[in-house]
Amino acid sequence: MVSEQRALTYSVTSQPWWKKTKTFSWGLTLPCLLFLLLVGLYPTIFVFALSFSRYEPGAGMIFVGLENYIRAFTSPRFWHGLYVTAWFAVLGITIQLVFGFVMALALQRIGSTVRKLMTTLFLIPFMITPAVVATLWKLIYHPTFGPLNYTLSWFGIQGPQWASSQWALPALVVADIWQWTPFMTILLLAGLQSLPQEVYEAAYVDGATAWQVFRDHTLPMMKPYIFLAVFLRFIDAFKLFDLVFIVTRGGPGDLTESIAYYTYVIGFKYFDLGLAGALSVLQLVIIIIAGKMLLRQLSRVQEAALA
Repeated sequence: MVSEQRALTYSVTSQPWWKKTKTFSWGLTLPCLLFLLLVGLYPTIFVFALSFSRYEPGAGMIFVGLENYIRAFTSPRFWHGLYVTAWFAVLGITIQLVFGFVMALALQRIGSTVRKLMTTLFLIPFMITPAVVATLWKLIYHPTFGPLNYTLSWFGIQGPQWASSQWALPALVVADIWQWTPFMTILLLAGLQSLPQEVYEAAYVDGATAWQVFRDHTLPMMKPYIFLAVFLRFIDAFKLFDLVFIVTRGGPGDLTESIAYYTYVIGFKYFDLGLAGALSVLQLVIIIIAGKMLLRQLSRVQEAALA
């Protein structure tokens, strides 16, 4: 018996390292963890340290405490950038949600062959690089050679300079709606297809109308998917930069200057890296707080749906 135990212990301890499950698992995951720490955690820590410093060439970072954060909070452009970003996100996401829900309901009712074709086509807009989308809409909005004003001229309408007038921010919202409404549609369509059909059959047997079924059954059961779609789009919309940088450059004046574009201007045009770091940290904090609130609401909706 003792000899068998010794043989078993020897066979386990004498195994090569790649045959030991725990060691082998760490050997596979450790390079990935180190890479994530290198490209994710280290820049975050550096920006956080930079936000408390004043960077001077030759002297490096000089600690200044909360000076950069005080400058950020007392800057009218910071609050204006937050307003522009919030206005863009709320208006764009609301319209995308309504259009996406309507199109998802329409796709749910058509045949599977046509639905598969349409969903494949819907993948194209949000698979295109944001910089390419911004360049495309910059060409569309060109006041002289753009197809939008050319089409309006057929009806005797003189189109404005979309990217350099009071229409600049709505023009950016339209471009964002074009790119991300298909994402909403596909996500909500997946939610509609996962709903139990027995509920609808029972409702129609009881004599409910299509509107009553939508109001009393479809909409409540779709709330988790709606909150998930809003959460994902909010995080992306809050990082508004590509459209502003390529289409309007924050203009006219500062009408379309988002908080992300303002941070870019401070860091790469004025080279005020300390203030740019503070602005970056503040954006991260805002996204985390808003994300936590949306996730908490999402968990409550899911618990209510399961109850």
